[in-house]
Amino acid sequence: MIPPLLISEPLRVNLSPQELQLDVGKSALFNCSVEGHPIGSVVWKKDTRFIASNSRVQFPTPTSLQLRQLKRQDSGMYQCFVHRDAFSSQAAARLIIGGESSNSAQMVLNGNAGCKDVLMGIRDDLAAQFKLAFPEKTVRQGSFVSLICIANGNPAPQVKWTLDGIWTLSTRPGVLVSTYLSGGGDVISYVNITSADVTDSGVYSCTAFNEAGKAVHSRRLNVFGSLFIRPLNNLTALAGGVFKVMCPFGGYPFDSILWKRGRGIYD
Repeated sequence: MIPPLLISEPLRVNLSPQELQLDVGKSALFNCSVEGHPIGSVVWKKDTRFIASNSRVQFPTPTSLQLRQLKRQDSGMYQCFVHRDAFSSQAAARLIIGGESSNSAQMVLNGNAGCKDVLMGIRDDLAAQFKLAFPEKTVRQGSFVSLICIANGNPAPQVKWTLDGIWTLSTRPGVLVSTYLSGGGDVISYVNITSADVTDSGVYSCTAFNEAGKAVHSRRLNVFGSLFIRPLNNLTALAGGVFKVMCPFGGYPFDSILWKRGRGIYD
């Protein structure tokens, strides 16, 4: 007797709506549509943390999330993760509570002078700084990895992610890079790797910057596997300046790193 042929399709996930703006007290509904069968397990997270059901948070189906009587703290990034055997995929959507804040205007009446001073758009610039940043991590291949940086400043900083100080990171299949402004004024940025591969090893850096200054946080992600070195193109530096470059290698474990220039060896 010939056993039945079982065919598994790759998973593709879409979360809708991708952005939802509602007022306090309203209800929100997110639907996680999945292509590929069988589906397997579905996990929901908010700002990279697992979501548990309660009186306000319900899961009508495994692929839908409903939030009732919305509060300010419900704003953030919601994620749907779908896992099945060797396949996994994810999608994210943003929930915004209330309208965007606008520049405030304040009118002060000076009784002695009998005049009105209008103060508009007054702000104190504050250089970007981190409130929370990810630690060094060592994982096995196939693990889910989330790297997060939370920054603040005035004006609200932008965040850029790089690998080994050279390559800019952006969303691609299996890797989600996202940044958003929380209701409390913090900028939350993260890199989610659905299923880590040894090629994802390296030094990850998040740089938060605004008009007043910048902050850089770098830590290594080690993924168990064979050692390798990413090829580098020629690099340019100014005479008399400072030249800095990381060794763009991956794999784990490793014993030591050696640099060579001509016949010289540096450790």
